[in-house]
Amino acid sequence: MKYLFVLFFYVPFLLQAQQKFDIKKLNNPKKFGIEIANQLSEKRVYEYRVSKGKRAVFLPNGLRSSSFIDPTIYLRKKDSIFPYRVDVVYSRYPVIDSVYKEFYGLLCNRLIHLFELDPDLNTQEIAFNKVLQTHCESDDQVNTLFHGIVIWYRTAAEQEAEEKSETDSLTRPNPTSEPEKSTQGSYKEYLAAIETAKESINLSDSIRSALVGKPADVQQQLIKTHLEKEIGKTNNTSLLQRSPAEIQLYKRQINEFLKYNPFSDSVVWKVMDRHPTWQNAIVINDWTGSMYGYGAQIVHWHINNYKQSGVKQITLFNDGDKKTQFDKVIGETGGIYSAEASDIPKIMNLFNLVRLNGHGGDRPENDIEALVQAIKEYPSAAEVILIADNYACIRDIEMVGKITKPIKILVCGYIKELGINPHLIYLAKATGGSLHTLEDDFENIKSEIDENGEIKVFNDKRFLLSMMNCSPYSPNEIKFGKEAFKTYSNLDSALLTPNLVRKIELQHQNHQSFPRGVLKLKNVYELDLSNNLISSIPSSLKKLEKLKTINFSNNKLVSLPNSMLKMKGLEGINLSSNQIKDLSKFFESMYYVKTLFIANNQLTQINGIHQLKNAKALDFSHNLISEIPLEINQLKSLQILDLSGNKLLGLPKSIIGLSRLEELNLEDNQLGSLPPYLYRLRKLKVLKLSGNPLSEREKDRIRKELPFVMISF
Repeated sequence: MKYLFVLFFYVPFLLQAQQKFDIKKLNNPKKFGIEIANQLSEKRVYEYRVSKGKRAVFLPNGLRSSSFIDPTIYLRKKDSIFPYRVDVVYSRYPVIDSVYKEFYGLLCNRLIHLFELDPDLNTQEIAFNKVLQTHCESDDQVNTLFHGIVIWYRTAAEQEAEEKSETDSLTRPNPTSEPEKSTQGSYKEYLAAIETAKESINLSDSIRSALVGKPADVQQQLIKTHLEKEIGKTNNTSLLQRSPAEIQLYKRQINEFLKYNPFSDSVVWKVMDRHPTWQNAIVINDWTGSMYGYGAQIVHWHINNYKQSGVKQITLFNDGDKKTQFDKVIGETGGIYSAEASDIPKIMNLFNLVRLNGHGGDRPENDIEALVQAIKEYPSAAEVILIADNYACIRDIEMVGKITKPIKILVCGYIKELGINPHLIYLAKATGGSLHTLEDDFENIKSEIDENGEIKVFNDKRFLLSMMNCSPYSPNEIKFGKEAFKTYSNLDSALLTPNLVRKIELQHQNHQSFPRGVLKLKNVYELDLSNNLISSIPSSLKKLEKLKTINFSNNKLVSLPNSMLKMKGLEGINLSSNQIKDLSKFFESMYYVKTLFIANNQLTQINGIHQLKNAKALDFSHNLISEIPLEINQLKSLQILDLSGNKLLGLPKSIIGLSRLEELNLEDNQLGSLPPYLYRLRKLKVLKLSGNPLSEREKDRIRKELPFVMISF
C-alpha cells in the first residue's frame, strides 16, 4: 500500500508534470503568451483543408472567439477514438504594414476551452500545431474560412494497427533527428537501445550471430549478459600507456557511437574546451532520453584530448533501472554506474548497458543521488561536473545538503529566451557551483533559496529563470501563497484563522464522530481524517466547496451521504479500510476524480465505474468483487488499477482498451486465464498475478504477449 499512500498526496504534481501545457500559464497570456505559442509547431497554408479519408473532428470557434459553437461534436466521439494531433487554426489577419500581430490571449483561451472539454488532450503524446491561413484579403473573405480546433484521430482498429506496426519494426535510430524532450520509457526507445548496442564494434561476431532471428527481449538479455561480463574485467592501463593504434581504434569506436546518439547543441564540447584547467574531475551524466548525445560528447572530447584531459571518472545515471515512478524512493532510486575514464572499452560498454537498463518512465531525474554516489566513489576529485537536462526537474532536490563539493553544471538544451531550469539554478547556488551554457559561464549565482529546493528571490540579470514548474508543492498551494504551505494538525488552532486553512490533518486523534468544526474551514482543499473511529459523514460536508482531496481511510464508515453527489470538485478520495458495500450511485458524480482508493471494504460490484473518465489510479483491492464491467475500457486516463484480493473468475476482453495502463495488480483472485491480445496494453510495465490458478501454458502465453512487462506469478 506504500505506493498508494505516496500517490494519493503527490499525484496532482506528478500528473501536471506530464502535461504539455501548464494551465496556470494559459490563464496568464500577457506574461506567458510567447512561451505557450512556442510550444506549438507553426504552419502556414493558403486555406485549411483536410484530404479525403483522413479522420478529424472540427470544432469551430469563429474568427475571434474561443468558445466552441457545438462541443458535442467531439463529446459524442470522445470515448471511441484515439487523438494523435491537434491543429489550432487561425487566419493570418489583419496584416498591418506587412506585420501580423498574434493574439496570444485568443490562443490560450482556445486551449483552455479545449482542455475543459477533454483534459486528456493536454498530453505530450499529442502533437500540437498552430496553422495560419494566408488567403486573407478582406473581412468578407476571411469570414468564409474555418477558425477553430481540429482534432485528428485514429479508430480503435487503426490504433491497433499503428501499435502493431511499431512492435514489428526494429528501426535504427536516425542520427540526425532532434532528441526527444518528452517522458522516457517508450517502447520505441527500448528498441532503439537494443539497436544502438548492436551497432557497437565492441560486440563480438559470436554475439551478433546469436542475436539473429531472436525476439527483442531475448536480444536484450543476450546483449546485457555480454556487457556485464565485459564490464567486470579489470584494466589498469592508462590512456597514456596505450599505443597509437589502440587510441585510433578507440576514436573510431567513439565516432561511431556519436553517430547513433544525436544531440541538439555542442555545449559539452564547447564548455570543456573553454576550461582546460579543470583537472582531477569526475563527470556525472544524465543518461536518459534526449541526453544520450551529450554523454557521447564527453567521451568523444575526452579521447580526443586524452593527453591533457583532467576527467578521471565518468558516472552515468538512468533514473532507476526500469522502476515505475511510484516505486522510486528519494535517495534509493538507483540506476547509477561508474567507470574510470581511462578505460575506454569499459566506458563504451557501460553506456550501452545503462541505456538497456534504463527507461525509467517519468521526467524528473535522480541527479543528487548520482552526485552523492560519484563523490563518495572518488572523494579526491577537485572538480565535479554535472551534464544536466534543462528540461527535467530534479526528483531528489531535497538531498542537496548531502553534496560536499561545488557542482559545475553543463546546461543541455538551453535556449536563451526560455531560461534555465530553476532546479539547476538552485543546485548551483546551494553548492557554491556554477552554470555553463554553449556561450557563457555563470558563477556566483545571484538568488536567494530556502531549504526545500525553492528559489525565493531571483535577481541574476545575466540569464532568465525558466518558468518550468519544478515546485514540490501542489498547484493549490502555489496558487494561494506562503500561508498555504502550513499543514494544521490541531483543529482548535485552525479555527483561530479558519479562512487561511488549506490543509488539515486530524488523523490518529480518536474522533468518535466527524468533528463539526471542520465545516467552518470554507477554504480547505485537503482534509485528512484517517485512522479515527468515525462511522458517518454529515451531509453538510458539501459546504466545503473547495475540497480537492479527502482521506477517510481506516474509520468505520458504512456509506456516504447523498450530498456528496454534489461535490463535483473532488479529485482525490481515500476510503480504504472501512465497511462500505456500494459506491455505484456515486460514480456518476466522480467525473473529475483522479485517484480513488477503496481497498479493504465490502464492495461486491463496481457497476458504473466507466463514469470515472479522469481517473488515473483506482484501488479496489481486498473487496468481494466477482465481475468487472465491460465498460472498463472507457477509462482512457487510467494508469494504475489494483483489483487484488477479490473473487474474480475472469476479466472482460475490453480491459485491453486501457491504453494508458502502467500497473495492474490482480493478485489473490481466482483467475484461470487472461483475455487475448494483451500486447495492446502498450504502456503496461507491471503485472502482478501471484495467487491465481494459472496453468504453466497460460503463464507462457502471457509472457510471450508481454515480453517487456515485469510479471510476477
